[in-house]
Amino acid sequence: MNITTLVEPSVEPVTVAEARTLLRVETSDEDALLSSLIATARMTVEQSTGRSLINRDLQAVTDHWPNRQRFVLPSPPLQQVLSVSIRDQTGAETVWDSENYLVETSGPAPYIALMPGAVWPSVQHGAGAIRIRYRAGYGDAPTDVPPPLAHAVLLLVAHWYENRVPVVINAAASRIPGTVDALIAGHRLRRL
Repeated sequence: MNITTLVEPSVEPVTVAEARTLLRVETSDEDALLSSLIATARMTVEQSTGRSLINRDLQAVTDHWPNRQRFVLPSPPLQQVLSVSIRDQTGAETVWDSENYLVETSGPAPYIALMPGAVWPSVQHGAGAIRIRYRAGYGDAPTDVPPPLAHAVLLLVAHWYENRVPVVINAAASRIPGTVDALIAGHRLRRL
């Protein structure tokens, strides 16, 4: 399955002003750097947890339906399924009627499942026969993000701001600082 972002988050989980306050930076001279660090820190936390922090539109593309009754959607929390499109045996692309499936947004692995009596429609063999567009994230506002994850973003920004060289000679390299790792540990998705 290939997952792509169709619409990026409209805001970040923390603001430049919050980063400036944490870093005790009093001018706006480095706001561009801070903005970049915030976006990168958000992406790092998302990658490490397997979750979307701020709402964004995603697309899952796959060649075939699952062998079970559920189709798990990555990067929760799932807000809504926008559409399910299929390319049928003739190559025509259509939107599959939402009356054929239900959407489960809660739990660690949100999914779409067949309604009773429904079957997965036949699709053309080949790459990208099924496209599921959906919205994932905790919400549209920074305040929707769980505080430990927002704080992890801020701490990564601070770490990278203070340590602008990726490697320190004679020191152990660390992918994610321990404090950040501890903050996100309870939010990491587990393999089901």
